[in-house]
Amino acid sequence: MPKRVMNSIEIANPPATLDHGHSTFNRYATKKTLANSSFELALLVTNAVQLKTLLGNKANQDALWFVGLSLVCFSLFIQVINACILVLMGTDDISREQRQRRLISLNNFSLILSVLLAVVNVVLNVIVAVDPQILATTINATKIA
Repeated sequence: MPKRVMNSIEIANPPATLDHGHSTFNRYATKKTLANSSFELALLVTNAVQLKTLLGNKANQDALWFVGLSLVCFSLFIQVINACILVLMGTDDISREQRQRRLISLNNFSLILSVLLAVVNVVLNVIVAVDPQILATTINATKIA
């Protein structure tokens, strides 16, 4: 691909691009937000499976079962909030100066929620270690019903 020659105005005030006019910051931010959203969707599906496993194993309702159930519900709640923030960020324009401060704040808040989600889900996966026998009975009960 041939290199584009910049004129003197562009050298003094370079355009808001990452690769000399082929991709804007806004486009980059939108792609980043979409990638983050796809990870959120994968985590949402994982938590749905964990919730189904916990609810299908009501016979062993001990303290860890209640802790696991509350962590799954908390994780799902935080994911919904984070998804709303990501939608707001993905639909906004970062190239407009008056919107940058808001988008940076939303991005920081989303990062904090993502770290919190990671910690909660690590603890959750330790607590709700899925026993293959429990999963098999849960799947069989679903097929019968």
